[in-house]
Amino acid sequence: MPQTIAVGVDGSKESVRALRWAANQISEVGGIAHAIMVWHQPVQFGYRLPTPDSELEQRAREALEAAMTAVKADFPAVDLRSRLIRGHVVDELVGLSKQADLLVVGNKGHGAFTGMLVGSVALKLVHHAACPVVVVR
Repeated sequence: MPQTIAVGVDGSKESVRALRWAANQISEVGGIAHAIMVWHQPVQFGYRLPTPDSELEQRAREALEAAMTAVKADFPAVDLRSRLIRGHVVDELVGLSKQADLLVVGNKGHGAFTGMLVGSVALKLVHHAACPVVVVR
């Protein structure tokens, strides 16, 4: 049965591995893999950092495109789509998990990049997602 897989991507090697795992799964069972990059304006000590939103969004877009390029080269026949979302990573991925058959994330990620997909985030997703979650190591 074809699957819809949502994959949390943040530009880290771990998230690219997660996307590769999902592409391989889709190549075996059919369906669509959605690479999801969620970005936001980081806050430290209650203050927004001075990086413009447009720059953060562009960095996120470039990281997402790099992950897609790396995986598409090995899985050219897989229906692999990308989506860039502004929001909180846990909230967005939990929301998307309601429409997916499977949610796939790396076991850790770029905490310094945008605070996304670190181990604690993967753990929150395991507990709150509406579908099964695969954490790729």
